[in-house]
Amino acid sequence: MHEQDLRELIAAVSAGRVSRRTFAHRMIGLGLTVPFASQLLAHAGFAQSPAPIDYKPTRAGGGGALRTLFWQAPTALNPHFAVGAKDAEAAGIFYEPLAA
Repeated sequence: MHEQDLRELIAAVSAGRVSRRTFAHRMIGLGLTVPFASQLLAHAGFAQSPAPIDYKPTRAGGGGALRTLFWQAPTALNPHFAVGAKDAEAAGIFYEPLAA
């Protein structure tokens, strides 16, 4: 893919003819990573996330920080340095959404 082809693809994303997801898949097909593809779009001004929505809970206690209770606190959130099930489970809560 030449530079002009890439510019045309970015223009197609801006015009709405190609989705950002399709753009990312094409970049992956070229051997680039998704963060790099999103940086290309961000540099062109098309990868901004939508404005945040003000969340208003429908019942008492809704919204806010999610708190979990473990029988023993983890020592590290890095799964490579996990020394037991407590560390692996805590790392899973953090890393599984990132991997998904």
